[in-house]
Amino acid sequence: MSNKYEEIAQAAIKLFEQKGYHATSVQDIADEVGLQKGSLYHYISSKEELLMKITQQSISGFNRRLEKIIETQVSAKDRLILAIQNHVVSVAANLEMTTVLLREALSLEPEHHTVIKNETDRYLSLWAQIIDEGVKAGEFKPGNSRLIALAILGSCNWVYRWYQEGGKLTPEEIGSYFAHIFIDGIKK
Repeated sequence: MSNKYEEIAQAAIKLFEQKGYHATSVQDIADEVGLQKGSLYHYISSKEELLMKITQQSISGFNRRLEKIIETQVSAKDRLILAIQNHVVSVAANLEMTTVLLREALSLEPEHHTVIKNETDRYLSLWAQIIDEGVKAGEFKPGNSRLIALAILGSCNWVYRWYQEGGKLTPEEIGSYFAHIFIDGIKK
C-alpha cells in the first residue's frame, strides 16, 4: 500500500471515529488529506471499501496476535492471561481503529459485513479454544466456553469507551486486572 493510501486510511479512521461512518463524506476525507474528491478515487474505490479494509485490517490483527499466543508452549491459563492482556493493550493502543471496528463495522453492506462477522467469529472461536483446552487440562471448570469468551471480550472491548491515556492504570495493568478477575472466576 502506498503512503498516500495509508494517509487516507488514517484520516478515515479519525473521521469515522469522531463523526461516525454515515456522517463522514468522501469530501470530508479528501479535505482531511488535501486532495480533490476526484483524486481520492485514484486511491480508493468507495467509502464502503475503505471502511471494509480498515475493519478487516483491525480484526485480522487481533486474530494474528491471538494465534501467536495460542502457539506458545504455556498452560491454557497463561495463554488466557496473555490473550486478555494483549487484547486490552491492543485496544488501548488503537482506540480510534478499535472504535471504528466495534461501532462502525455494522454500517457495512451485508456482503462486506459477512466477511467481518466471519473474522470476528473466528476470533471468538480462538478464545473458546483456549478455554476448552483449559477445561480439558483441568485448569478451568467446565462451562460454556463461547459464553465465557463473550463475557471476556465484552469487558475488554468496552475499554475503548472509557480508557484515557495517562489515567491511573496503564493498559498492561488493566489487562492484568481483568485477567485475574476472569481467571479467578473460571479456575478449577
